[in-house]
Amino acid sequence: MKRVMALDVGFKRIGVALSDPLRLTVQPYAIIERKSNAQTFEKLLEIITSKNVGEIVIGLPISIDGKKTKIAEKFEKFARKLENFLKDKGIELKFHFADESLSTERAKEIASRLKKKRKFLDDISAAVILEEWLESECLKRSRNAIT
Repeated sequence: MKRVMALDVGFKRIGVALSDPLRLTVQPYAIIERKSNAQTFEKLLEIITSKNVGEIVIGLPISIDGKKTKIAEKFEKFARKLENFLKDKGIELKFHFADESLSTERAKEIASRLKKKRKFLDDISAAVILEEWLESECLKRSRNAIT
């Protein structure tokens, strides 16, 4: 089975988290400093190929009333560009979007509990997004198995 990669996309940095191949555990993996899309996409391609990634989950900021924000639209555009870049390289992955609301707050709580002083928490935020997405996918599968 292939891993799932989650991205906590920001304008300056992208947090990356990976599942294990069985999709049971999640690990913060890297923080990528954004310079250009080309450089960012190359770094993501390197992770995708070296870590055997089969799906990507991208966190989107959703407003309190459940609607996509303007920033979410920009991150969806980023995802489409990444998807096209990968297709040009002969790699087709499934892309998913997940609500990233409160992922930064949860990342701060996790870092605090672990007594980790870190300047950036983007990779931990990506891990929170991935963990929540995997849990929701597991629930969907179990509901479908029952019906």
